Amino acid sequence: MMNLSKEKENLIVMKFGGSCLQNAGAFSQTTKIIKNYIKDYKLVIITSAIKEITDKLIDFYKKSCEEASECDYIIENIYNIHKNLIDAIIDENKPEYNDTLDFLDENIEELSQLGRVVRLLRPSMDIQDIIASYGEKMSTFIVSQYLNSQDFGIKSQFISSDEIIITDDNFGRALPLLEETEELIVTKIVPLLESAAIDLICVTGFYGSTKDKKITTLGRGGTDLTAAIMAYSLEPKFNPRVIYWKDVQGFLNADPRIANQTALLKNISYVEAKELAFFGSKVLHPVCLDVNEKRSIPSEIRPFANPESEEFTTITKEVVKDEKIIKAITSIERLSMVTIESGTMISLPGTVSKLFSLLGDDNINIKFISQSSSENNITFGIDIEDAMKVSFLLRNSELFGKQWFNIKIDHDISLIAVIGAGMLHTPGIAGKVFTTLGNNKINVRAIAQGSSELNITIIVERKDCKNAVNVLYDAFINQG
Repeated sequence: MMNLSKEKENLIVMKFGGSCLQNAGAFSQTTKIIKNYIKDYKLVIITSAIKEITDKLIDFYKKSCEEASECDYIIENIYNIHKNLIDAIIDENKPEYNDTLDFLDENIEELSQLGRVVRLLRPSMDIQDIIASYGEKMSTFIVSQYLNSQDFGIKSQFISSDEIIITDDNFGRALPLLEETEELIVTKIVPLLESAAIDLICVTGFYGSTKDKKITTLGRGGTDLTAAIMAYSLEPKFNPRVIYWKDVQGFLNADPRIANQTALLKNISYVEAKELAFFGSKVLHPVCLDVNEKRSIPSEIRPFANPESEEFTTITKEVVKDEKIIKAITSIERLSMVTIESGTMISLPGTVSKLFSLLGDDNINIKFISQSSSENNITFGIDIEDAMKVSFLLRNSELFGKQWFNIKIDHDISLIAVIGAGMLHTPGIAGKVFTTLGNNKINVRAIAQGSSELNITIIVERKDCKNAVNVLYDAFINQG
């Protein structure tokens, strides 16, 4: 007898940010979007905290550490924001109304107790993560109960992501342990998706838990990453797609605050999108893109305000080369550049390794690195906020603080990244970049290019950043 493999059901994981949940009008828009898809797809909804709530929770944590008098006011403000939203969107005559208020009361009381605990203990990232997680927990429960309270018959199941997402213990910026997480998600989520009693699942974004059940947050873009983790884990059983509902249409080919012209990138590969995300674009986090890429899961960035628009970005594994060799000119306007010089560096093996270890141990993120072939100097870029810490670390280290190392830090620089898969095996791109900048009297302070040849990174004076972006845009994108 021939075995017929069952075709995978289509699944969409949708992520809604805090601005999609801030008032009754936004909830109505969210409902409209869900109703448009639920007829044809299995749905998993991932939600952020209500807009600005995470900042308020972190402020509450910090004020609790200081035993400041504002703590009670912050908690009351958080309660009122959620209570007013519940009053606006859920009919008080529905059972979901009282269930939601009870949940809110319980969570606000837990937060108040945590604030008192913080005052008795030394500040710690693990307690901050617990407090920060309450934003998503409250907002997602409200979304789930709101959907259950409506008359259109959608039955939602609330899931807290610490039950299904296992992470390392890097509190504040935890990374998922994908194998362990997949096992949990398959065990707990697949039966719900296959149940006739449940129409969709609402999962909290932004946080997970360690193997020993401590709450961890996933850092910037954590809710986007949650959506990617869900799609990754469900891919063996379903045919998933991820839709990120945003305040923007998608990836642009330059920063509109700097470039005179920009255009939407309607189709882009994951490798190019990761370059864009790393070099200044904050639409999606590189880790989120990396997880989606691992199992070739297509993603879309769509405008929340205009959900039926054809103007959006699709991200796939496939690298499409077209007539545009360069896809985007992006930038990081404010960086510090550190240069370490020494005539004896060539005789000191492991210098770069020691540098990375020193900075990595203090959570310093390096944006680019360039080393001369003579090995007399190393130049690297860091966030300008880290400059004082890096200066202290280097000047007080056993190796770099010695007198034969000269350390220079320049705070007035910008990074320009020229990005596109079309650069691969296309000769003359770097030459055209430098000729264009030279003809416009823009001095290049440093350069770097990875072996993938997907980008060329140029460091210029900050005063030249806007001009550099625009002349390169005209040279490569406007001219095709």
